[in-house]
Amino acid sequence: MKPIRIELPTDFDVGPVNCYLFTEPEPILVDCGVDLPASWNALFAGLAQHNLTPADIRRIIITHPHVDHSGQAARIAALSGCQVWVADLGYDWLTDPKKMFGLRAEYYRDHFLRQAGIPGDMARVIEGYFAQVGNDTTPVPPESVHIFHVGEWLEMGGANWQALHMPGHASHQTCFYQPDSRQFLSADMLLPKTPTPIVERPSTNQSRQPSLPIFMESLDRCEALDMDWVYPGHGEPFQNHRQLIQKQRDRIHQRKNEALALIQQGCHTAYALVNEMYAHYPPAFRFAGLWMLIGYLDLLEAEGRIGVETVDGVWQYYVNM
Repeated sequence: MKPIRIELPTDFDVGPVNCYLFTEPEPILVDCGVDLPASWNALFAGLAQHNLTPADIRRIIITHPHVDHSGQAARIAALSGCQVWVADLGYDWLTDPKKMFGLRAEYYRDHFLRQAGIPGDMARVIEGYFAQVGNDTTPVPPESVHIFHVGEWLEMGGANWQALHMPGHASHQTCFYQPDSRQFLSADMLLPKTPTPIVERPSTNQSRQPSLPIFMESLDRCEALDMDWVYPGHGEPFQNHRQLIQKQRDRIHQRKNEALALIQQGCHTAYALVNEMYAHYPPAFRFAGLWMLIGYLDLLEAEGRIGVETVDGVWQYYVNM
């Protein structure tokens, strides 16, 4: 059985998000949209086309607990009594988003934004955004949650799908692969537009993980899979995944080299670089490019083309000769 795409509106720049419905042998949703009236109404309408309502859902399977993919899970579970399945990697984000967003805000305030050279007024806006999302996200009660582990096989639509860990956009992201039909539920791993590699709070006593290099490794793993159809978290299902992957690699390397050229020209902090590389954005919105910019710098550093030192608490990048 092919998954049925239901497109749900969001209030994010990424636009609508997809959830996928399997009707047999029991109604299952993969992801469920952001908790907004327009999204709830769209979900009702999409399910009604198959003579279903949210109360009929027996399982929700979450690819990764970002609010546009999991925001309505608690509401659907309360209405239907269904179980919400999530990988162990994402359990805390699903059941205690206020705590997790609070920890991210603390890390950004005390470490990342200072190291990137972000000025105080912009930093406070970013910290406030995380706090607001944490407060506005409804947690899923632990008793409604079923944990699975990467590598396990989940039954959906009468077939077994393997849960694959695909970090980069999110450290806890899972995708689902059905080898017999060569179908891939790609979440935000494979999208028409390259997903943003989010800078995550590192675990205690560990250093920050380089999200874009990790994403590139996940791209390699996706490229090796035998796929016919890809069902992304945003946008239309597509084929020819290797062509898309190569296009995104080429774009990433192009932008990485642009960052290198700017360092050679005298831009030595992440803040200076983001203002140059994303000058087409209004200043208040340039933070949207910071995660990607840090990713380009991580790639350059991994290749040995640049170095970084900390001066007065701020990362200073220089070209290796």
